Amino acid sequence: MRTPTRIDLTTGSVHRHLIRMALPMIFGLTASMSFSFVDLYFIGTLGDDSLAAMGFVARVIMIIFSATIGLSAGISSVLARAAGSNNQEEVKKIATNTFILTLLLSVFFTVSGLLTIDPLFILMGADEDILPLIREYMTIWYFSPLFMMLPMTGGAVMRALGDTKYQGKIMIFAAIGNAILDPLLIFGHFGFPELGIAGAAWASLIIQFITFVTIFYALYCRYHVICFKKETVGDFFNSVKKIMHVGIPATGTNMIIPIVSAIIISIIADYGNEAVAATNVATTIEFLALVPFFALSAVIGPFIGQNLGAGNYERIDECIKKSTMFCLAWGALLAFLLMFFAVPIATMFSTDQDIVKITALYLCYVPASYGLYGLVMSVNAIFNSIGQPFPGVVISTMRVFVLQLPLVFIASMHYDLDIVFMLISLSNMIAGIIGYIWIMKTTAALKPFPTDAALTD
Repeated sequence: MRTPTRIDLTTGSVHRHLIRMALPMIFGLTASMSFSFVDLYFIGTLGDDSLAAMGFVARVIMIIFSATIGLSAGISSVLARAAGSNNQEEVKKIATNTFILTLLLSVFFTVSGLLTIDPLFILMGADEDILPLIREYMTIWYFSPLFMMLPMTGGAVMRALGDTKYQGKIMIFAAIGNAILDPLLIFGHFGFPELGIAGAAWASLIIQFITFVTIFYALYCRYHVICFKKETVGDFFNSVKKIMHVGIPATGTNMIIPIVSAIIISIIADYGNEAVAATNVATTIEFLALVPFFALSAVIGPFIGQNLGAGNYERIDECIKKSTMFCLAWGALLAFLLMFFAVPIATMFSTDQDIVKITALYLCYVPASYGLYGLVMSVNAIFNSIGQPFPGVVISTMRVFVLQLPLVFIASMHYDLDIVFMLISLSNMIAGIIGYIWIMKTTAALKPFPTDAALTD
């Protein structure tokens, strides 16, 4: 069996490694998140009910998406440390058993999702006008968790090995394919069937299947980390235990966010379907704007994991310092740009003045917190990479459950949406400050105490 391929992150310039890894992820994630952006653009032409339906759908999809991100954090943490200590057999075991675990979890999401479409979305506040549209989309989409999850967990394997370029290329080609298929299947151009909102679901499913095949082939033939030998697969439960030490808390941390988001969208539904549609437009724009933060959090874990495995604590400190500076600078730029261009951006998706107004309100208030929110993402990724996921759970729980959800609920009973959006921004800021203080104390405690001999020297 060939030796797994990896890139050494324990030597060389810290910022160059981060830039080299982050840039392909930025392009890839931008392309990947454009799935929702492109879907929203074309579905918006079908009417406000379709746009509102996607507001509910997006929250449920994000729960599965976020669960996979949490699982990927566990995979990346364990694999990066194994790679940093040059344990090749452990790398193969984790990567192979990751594939098996992803398969099992995806089947669970598909079956449970198909059985709960109506009760779940009714509970979220979907009315009789948009429930048929939701059902039409989700009946198709629920067959895609495997084809969505394996590329994500497989990508975590690639990142742990220090390579983001290949994954980034795949994500870009997938986004181009989705942008081509969407109008063909939604509107029935060039002889394709006119499927409406279901066409967007079919486009995503087809592209995700192609991505799944490509990623699996790469893991098996390019990186040589998939091995179905008895001794490898036989270590399944031990591998899962290691992954889940970080994966379960990280999954919980990531799932908290879309779960609370789904609850908040049900609260916002009391303001009307226009408010739901506008919030969906605004948060879709938000996801795209936050891509550099997602990319940074995706690569910072493997970098710190490999250096922790090699005992390079100075490189870890430098990585945290430069990541913090980037988060604050990019966040400030985003706040200015989105506030300035809020109305023109909103009009790209709807001509309804109420939807445009609410979208612009969100983009004026919430982006002020993006710098500190990006810091929360990086801090949680660092905690996962050092094998201490609990603080990330606390920080995210505090941000959304202790601060955001109660404040939004109370504000919704007495104030307009502008106050609701201000309080969402405030919760992000508080969590970012607490997260930064916590990670600095934690990483300082990781360093070994100097020996008596070292002190004498």
